[in-house]
Amino acid sequence: MTPQRINRATVAFASTVAALAFLVSLAGSLSGDDAGSERAHVDSIVDGDTIRVTRGARHLTIRLIGVDAPEVSHGDRAGEALGREATALARRMLAGRSVTLEYEHGPRVDRFGRTLAYVRLGDGKLFNEAIIRAGYASVYERFEFRHKAAFRAAEGEARREGRGMWAGSAAPHGPIVGNRRSRLYHLPGQKHYGDVAQQNRVYFNNEEAARAAGYRAARE
Repeated sequence: MTPQRINRATVAFASTVAALAFLVSLAGSLSGDDAGSERAHVDSIVDGDTIRVTRGARHLTIRLIGVDAPEVSHGDRAGEALGREATALARRMLAGRSVTLEYEHGPRVDRFGRTLAYVRLGDGKLFNEAIIRAGYASVYERFEFRHKAAFRAAEGEARREGRGMWAGSAAPHGPIVGNRRSRLYHLPGQKHYGDVAQQNRVYFNNEEAARAAGYRAARE
């Protein structure tokens, strides 16, 4: 083989090896649990499950994956019980801090244009899980995500300890059932007493406790 042919064969072989290495690396990144991470600075807090950050030269609104926090008032929309407390917790733990954004595979932006991410603190903890464990948010059950089991365990702990929104539910079978989503409570014998989904149930020993937690009596 002439020197010219040897050089061409060497270049071709090296190109093939590089291409295979790239494909192996790409396959590994697609098959693993970690879909990538980036550093960001937290600029402001919208509410318990939404924050604004600067990532490089871009300003992003981040929706926390797997977290359903009470709403705060926006314009004509009334806020939900503990919405301000959830927002205050997010502000204490995140505002002005440098965090790591971690992603799931698939779309990273929701229909409102918010970037979907986990927010990891400097000590390694996920804020998404921390706010659920504190009782100021629940697990967002509509979609699957890789930390769902851990988040459910955190919510279970908050329920058992009666933290935050679960303050009236430490006793597992109080006679009054509240609906965490509608913020209504139902008395035994009422029409929809048994219709409240298990993950939305909050139990109270009496109506005073339900009203103190921000719930209203159901009409039927």
